[in-house]
Amino acid sequence: MASNWTVCGVCNFRNINKASVVWCSECDEGLCGECKEHHGASKSTRNHDTISITEYQKLPSHVLQITQTCQKHKEHYQTFCKKHDCPCCRRCVIETHNDCNDLTAIEDIVKNVKSSNAWLEVEQILVQMLKNIQRIRNDRTENLKCLQDQRVEIERDLNQTRKIINDHLDKIQNKLIKELYANEENESKRIKLLLCEIQDIEKGISNLQGNQNNIRQHASELQTFLALKHIEKEVSDKEECIKSILKNEDMKIKTLALEVNKDVQNICRAGCFGSVSVDSKSCKVVIDSNKNKEAQIMIPSLIFKCIDDIKLSNKMQIDLQSAGDVTGCAILPKDKIIFCDYNNRNLIVLKSKSKLEFKIRLDTRAFDLAYFERESSIVVTSGYGSKVIHIIDPNSRTIKRTIQSSDTSYGIALNKTVLVYCKADKGIMEVQWNGESEKALVQFNMPHYSYVAVHGDNIYYTNKDNNSVTCYDIHRNLKWEFKDTQNLRYPQGISVDNNGNVYVVSRDTNSVVIITPDGKRCRTILSSRDGLSYPRALHFEPTSNKLLVTNQNKSAFLYDVS
Repeated sequence: MASNWTVCGVCNFRNINKASVVWCSECDEGLCGECKEHHGASKSTRNHDTISITEYQKLPSHVLQITQTCQKHKEHYQTFCKKHDCPCCRRCVIETHNDCNDLTAIEDIVKNVKSSNAWLEVEQILVQMLKNIQRIRNDRTENLKCLQDQRVEIERDLNQTRKIINDHLDKIQNKLIKELYANEENESKRIKLLLCEIQDIEKGISNLQGNQNNIRQHASELQTFLALKHIEKEVSDKEECIKSILKNEDMKIKTLALEVNKDVQNICRAGCFGSVSVDSKSCKVVIDSNKNKEAQIMIPSLIFKCIDDIKLSNKMQIDLQSAGDVTGCAILPKDKIIFCDYNNRNLIVLKSKSKLEFKIRLDTRAFDLAYFERESSIVVTSGYGSKVIHIIDPNSRTIKRTIQSSDTSYGIALNKTVLVYCKADKGIMEVQWNGESEKALVQFNMPHYSYVAVHGDNIYYTNKDNNSVTCYDIHRNLKWEFKDTQNLRYPQGISVDNNGNVYVVSRDTNSVVIITPDGKRCRTILSSRDGLSYPRALHFEPTSNKLLVTNQNKSAFLYDVS
């Protein structure tokens, strides 16, 4: 352990207790103000570096415990054994390290250590580790936010489902109650009519009784005899009426009964409203390691955000008055942007602030494009009417190579060094950069005017015929298919950001939507209020986090994405 740095070592040796004001690491002791002057003047110590005690005590505790001398032999360290990775004094070498071949003078080892590659490497590793842990922290924070958002959304869905069920039950209940009242009214009406008939018979019988009493009191015997025959006939008629009423269908006792539908009863028997599950996916955080880097490449820090947190800013409108029908776009290095002028068979390249730099004339239409930075080349599909893919050198503004296709090609993207494109009526195709080894990644009846994007191991494409966006992995397995005709109709251009969020043009709703990486939810981020009118294509540039969106007719917009 290092000497007591709070007291002067020289004075302490003389049994004088004085507080130290500086520390000499080479002497491994503290010095008071007086001894400091002698220390600086002495020939043997005048070149020693000292540090104030105030600064020295800021060192970590484990550094303060490091001593300049061997604790076993009380001698200064003179050599360093690389085999055992430890400092040695003279006697340590003799006793323990006599057979070690890799001994170096301690002075050579520690010389310029603070500017050594090892020190700088540890500094860089610490900086990188801090960035990595911040990325992990940001990822977990974003996951917390996503969980809260999903909980709110699920709760909203539950309430909406409950409302739908309640509304439906109210509807069928009201229908049944109306039927109940109608049945009661119908049967009551029939009974009331029968009661009227009974009342008439009852009145007739009462009249006969009254007549009979009057005849008994006031009529002669002859009158009584003759009247009796008439009374007997009426009594007989009344008896027949009573018998007829008893046989009437309306004399049956009518009751109302309810039989509850089994489907409704099953709702009451349901043990739960549904189920809530927690899905786990692989962590998206990619940490950097200095040891694995072949070159120092500056890459923007990836902060994974929910689609609800994505914001667009610094909107710049681009005028494309000379264009006829814009169907593709991309952001190039050095702040250049490029557009496919479909009908005029041009590629339009603009420099910063949307000024025209040059046009490249083609012998076919230009539907969609992708930029291959390593080859400094632009790949262009020809769209309807042609069956070729052009590879163009933007510097010489000439066609370097043409790849022949068996059918019409539309949307195109790059998967590292391989071209991935939409082939009409065939599916998603893959072809090597040199045009060889074409093969089908996903075979199906691909509609015309579809677009494609590639991100990691996933391939995405748009289908205008059924208003969907579909995701496959590189093993041709379907991962998800997204449909939401309220927000997404006639999907066209598609691109993916660093986080796997999918940006899609919705032509018929004049909007751009973002779909979550799992394909379960979307959000409209641009609409007609932002100037979109018949939008057709878009491109997300991952290194600068910029989004380029173009209308089919003569206007485009560039945004910063955060």
